[in-house]
Amino acid sequence: MQLETLDLDQFEDIQTATVVLKNPATGAPTAATIDIVGPEHPTRKKIQFDRARKIRAQFQRTGKLEVSDPLDDIEDETDFLVACVTGWAGLVSGGKPLEFNAANSRALFTDPKRQWIRNQVKKAVDEAERFISDSAKA
Repeated sequence: MQLETLDLDQFEDIQTATVVLKNPATGAPTAATIDIVGPEHPTRKKIQFDRARKIRAQFQRTGKLEVSDPLDDIEDETDFLVACVTGWAGLVSGGKPLEFNAANSRALFTDPKRQWIRNQVKKAVDEAERFISDSAKA
């Protein structure tokens, strides 16, 4: 079996991607989209480096890895998701377009009735392939 070569010039990391939200009942794509930043985006790198620095500082002080409270973990994840979202289109609430801003992002991601949105965005943020040209999928 002959393996293909890999032309490195065909692929590169990209900093942003667009998520097409799916209908939570049918799984069908909708017209609603959310723009997110990838692992190589400066905003996301800063968050990840700050997290690593915090863990290292705690370990240096105590010699132990501290276990965080699950509620703190959820709040940290919410902060991360809010920072990763740079815009959206096609989201409507009460018959009116939902304005994009950090407060509305946070409200959306913490609404117990809208966890399906949080889950779709979290899954997309975690998909490394989404942030590689020619591999990015909406």
